[in-house]
Amino acid sequence: MRCLSLVLAFSLVFASVAAQQQQEPPKGRKPVLIRDDPNEKKPEEQEMVIQPNPKLSAESITVGDFYFRRDNYKAAAERYREAVKYNPKSAEAYEKLIRSLEKQKAFEEALTVCEQFVATNPSAKEIGKFQERATEMKSKLGH
Repeated sequence: MRCLSLVLAFSLVFASVAAQQQQEPPKGRKPVLIRDDPNEKKPEEQEMVIQPNPKLSAESITVGDFYFRRDNYKAAAERYREAVKYNPKSAEAYEKLIRSLEKQKAFEEALTVCEQFVATNPSAKEIGKFQERATEMKSKLGH
């Protein structure tokens, strides 16, 4: 008899706690969203100052080459852009970026990249090659 009353008491306590937990929302932190909310307005992204890092530039070029060999020119271009950010004097990064943009038929953007190299590296020995390429692209575009 005593065991039966103990079981009955525990079941009543357990049922009341379960009912109370179902009624009250949990207190504490808000749930974390896994993906971005498309309705949420994002603050203007500020341009971060990136320190030159030739090692990261070389790694980005290597990964870009991997994508380029697999005909994923968009991903390759993004990696080459990253390489240019880390080493703005790298003619190789600019050249490969231009080549991937040409594969995507983005000739105007490739022309802009050529002109950017000439503007940022006026004393580079490859400047003549980039100027020739810029004139070729201008003729393709009809400028």
